[in-house]
Amino acid sequence: MPYNFKFRVWDRGSKEFSNKGFSLTQDGKLLKFGQPISNEKEYTINIFTGLKDKYDKDLFEEDIIEHTIAKGGNLSQETGIIRYNNDQGAFFLENGLPLHQLFSIRKVGNPYENPILYDLYLKNKS
Repeated sequence: MPYNFKFRVWDRGSKEFSNKGFSLTQDGKLLKFGQPISNEKEYTINIFTGLKDKYDKDLFEEDIIEHTIAKGGNLSQETGIIRYNNDQGAFFLENGLPLHQLFSIRKVGNPYENPILYDLYLKNKS
């Protein structure tokens, strides 16, 4: 039985996400209405993590999330970006925390629809 997975595609030209008409070949090539795309650099694919945030929003790779973490008996809020780790075969935050071990996750945005937020996150991290 084939595995169907969810993904979204960022179209740099129209500056919006879509998954309508898009499909992926077994070797990861992007198709639109069954036809190969001539300029794949115009599109970015984000895979669904299989998880949702506390407000029932789908979480995709490269989403910026806020989550609660316990440190020394205290709870604190941290922010991170979801990345896929090929070595582990799972989604992690860029700081190394496995996504499936986090709790009270809230999706904040993504670098495509919220580039200013993404830049601020990177600046605060430095």
